[in-house]
Amino acid sequence: LGEGGANDQSFNQSSLEGLNKAKKDLNIEGTYLESNQDADYTPNIETFIDQDVDLIIGVGYTTAEAMLEASKIYQDKRFVIIDHNYEEDNIEIPKNMVCAVFDEREAAYLVGIIASNMTKTNKVGFLGGMKIPNITRFEEGFIKGVKEGNENVDLITQYANSFDDASLGKSIANQMYTKGVDIIFSAAGGAGSGAIEVAKEKDKYAIGVDMDQNNLAPNNVITSAMKRVDIGVFDIISKANKGDLPGGNVIVYGLKDDAVGI
Repeated sequence: LGEGGANDQSFNQSSLEGLNKAKKDLNIEGTYLESNQDADYTPNIETFIDQDVDLIIGVGYTTAEAMLEASKIYQDKRFVIIDHNYEEDNIEIPKNMVCAVFDEREAAYLVGIIASNMTKTNKVGFLGGMKIPNITRFEEGFIKGVKEGNENVDLITQYANSFDDASLGKSIANQMYTKGVDIIFSAAGGAGSGAIEVAKEKDKYAIGVDMDQNNLAPNNVITSAMKRVDIGVFDIISKANKGDLPGGNVIVYGLKDDAVGI
């Protein structure tokens, strides 16, 4: 797992749901290791190698470097990285590696339409974690949805440069709400959870991400841009189990796969 822990109410947790479904439905064995910092990735991969597992899945872009190096060293093993495409860095995808990504723009567009129609102040906000492709795609889709829903709505964007700093997310959200924003869409992991806490405290609105985050603040989270990482993980494991994993390629999950939406 990437940084943020197994119970991040977002990306990692959704990944584990896909693994658990595969264990139940496909009758496979599977386990996971949490990574608290970048330095944990390589040792965790080595642990899986020592356990002679058939497939190693790295969750999130932060695992990209360690996964790439491992795939080159252990060419007889199969690797999957979730949410990163090496081709965007002009790096060829190894033949024993698959990149699984999601079209975040489709889900973000839908919540953008909703935000533009629900705002009372004509000001909405976007809080991103890190300025990386899978987050900027959320921003792009959200902007497009907001503007097509109501061209008079102003949008404030800020990045936390973190996926796990809830206090920073709270601080940024506080600033946005103070400026008149009444709905914030966060694509920022734990930092986004902090923003949702502020929405609850200030009785404002928030939009969740990845999973249905309404349970974090039932009266304040009006919708979530769902990124069904669990569906992607289950599909990947299913393909690998049948020997159909398309090594050296990218798999893109979107609305057509019910893997993104609201």
